[in-house]
Amino acid sequence: MDAHLIDSAIFGHQWSTAESRGIFAESTRVARWLDVVIALAVAQADVGIIPASSAAAIAGLRGAELDLEAVAEGTRTTSHSTLGLIQVLQRMLPADAAEHVYYGTTVQDISDTAQVLEIAEVGELVWRDLWAIEAELLSLAARYRETPMLGRTHGQPGAPITFGFKAATWADEVGRSLERLRQGRDRWLVAELGGAVGVLGFFGVQALPLRTAYCDRLGLGEPAISWLTTRDRLAEFAQVMAVVVGAMARIANEVYMLARAELAEVREPTPATTVGSISMPHKRNPEVSEQIVTLARLVRSSAGVLAETLVGEHERDGRSWKTEWVVLPELSHYVLAASGMTRSLVRGLEVDPARMLANLEATGTASSERLLSVMSARLGKHRAQATLQDAYRAAIGSGRSLTAVLDGQIEPAELAELDRFDTGAAAAMADEVVARATRRRAGESASWR
Repeated sequence: MDAHLIDSAIFGHQWSTAESRGIFAESTRVARWLDVVIALAVAQADVGIIPASSAAAIAGLRGAELDLEAVAEGTRTTSHSTLGLIQVLQRMLPADAAEHVYYGTTVQDISDTAQVLEIAEVGELVWRDLWAIEAELLSLAARYRETPMLGRTHGQPGAPITFGFKAATWADEVGRSLERLRQGRDRWLVAELGGAVGVLGFFGVQALPLRTAYCDRLGLGEPAISWLTTRDRLAEFAQVMAVVVGAMARIANEVYMLARAELAEVREPTPATTVGSISMPHKRNPEVSEQIVTLARLVRSSAGVLAETLVGEHERDGRSWKTEWVVLPELSHYVLAASGMTRSLVRGLEVDPARMLANLEATGTASSERLLSVMSARLGKHRAQATLQDAYRAAIGSGRSLTAVLDGQIEPAELAELDRFDTGAAAAMADEVVARATRRRAGESASWR
């Protein structure tokens, strides 16, 4: 029986993806640990620590179907995190090779390195989705660069912008998320090989050559020093993921708000089979958008827990890395669920320029910023602001026109010209975001690694 929503047959698609479940399935995790054990053995043979025949026998276990129940039983019996796995592997090997499996290392050498390989897989998928999301947003920014809509501040009508401007702010933020992923890659994808307390004392003078060979075999970076208690790499990855999903949630939250019936400026794509409400048949709920915002909250929470792992004691402290075993997979499920949903959201986003224009016209105050500019040249900025604030209040309270209230301070034709919804530099800024991102993307790969 599935005890977590991530694995739920009913709800799992909202909290994880097939890819995330594939990465963190127990069978996959054990296979990944085995890959690390094999890389260690081969590296040890490379530098002459164990016989090549032992390394070959251990490497021959790659892809083998392991008895997970036997691994679990050994773990429960010994109360050791990896001894159950070691015992199963030993039983599968010739006697001489069995002595060389997991030779001279400790739990964290295997589990930390395997966790880095998980980050590599998650990061690759997040990069893929962000790359696609940015492309869609750049297309929206270009397509709607001059499409006027109401800008809103403090939840209230403000001055005109364009929808392309709004989409460009989303694209610009996603571009910085891609930049953070690119900058963090070499810091995060670093193997661990430290032995009991980090100094690799078991291997004597062969310690550092072994570490180099081990990292090479895994295709991971080599640290300058062991990081058994130094957890900033994983904590930083989690914080970046929180920022990444925060960017997605800002998009989703805006769609959620603009999709309200009284605004109806955008709508998320909704299949005909979707049921908004079983009691109110007219409803078309922005459920994908609200789920992305929900996932972002959980990612931020998980990132906060992983920040707690930064402070550990002495040379090893299981309270840090055992916390990561629980929280990092959960965070990754939520991140990948959110990125997949956001990709679909922006790809199929329905935009209603006519409704945007109607909402803009309906305010009757959309030209106030430009009007303030014109009046400031005549009266001074602060005097003009006070004059117009009083005039708008009077017009709204009395039902009179603004020109009547201003009584000759501005002509009706002049105000009508201002009412053509000057969107300032919105289109130019959207164009600049598109141009910069296009140049950057031309020099980047669609693959993170």
